Amino acid sequence: MDDFDYVPGMFLNSSAAPKIEKYPEQKPEKQVKEEVRERVSTVSIKAVLAFIGVLAVIITMLSTVIYLNEKIIANQKDITKYTNQVKQANAENVRLTAELSSIISADKIQNYAVTVLGMQQAERYQIHYFEDRDGDKVVVAAGKIPNADT
Repeated sequence: MDDFDYVPGMFLNSSAAPKIEKYPEQKPEKQVKEEVRERVSTVSIKAVLAFIGVLAVIITMLSTVIYLNEKIIANQKDITKYTNQVKQANAENVRLTAELSSIISADKIQNYAVTVLGMQQAERYQIHYFEDRDGDKVVVAAGKIPNADT
């Protein structure tokens, strides 16, 4: 052998020689149909169970969204109700403040003191201011001099 050494069986795995395979034994048609039914029923049951599971998850999510939307709507109604109550309370506050201002004024207090209580307003000449060197101030009205007791 010059340049090429031949080894027996060397072309069996090459593309030059076709690979010979045996066909599997054929099963009876009845047995094949039963196997197909079993596989289909197993696959069908798994598919149905998966579909039911996905459907349950979707229904749960949708019911949660609906529930949360109902809660949001209820909270918005509450917010509107309380906002209206705050507006009414502010309006009532303004009304009561105006009523109080109209009831109590300096002129009305002075008129009540003079007419009902019999008080008199001090005149300017009746008020005397004294300053002590210590910084104490004494106010004497109607010419009365304070005693050491007062």
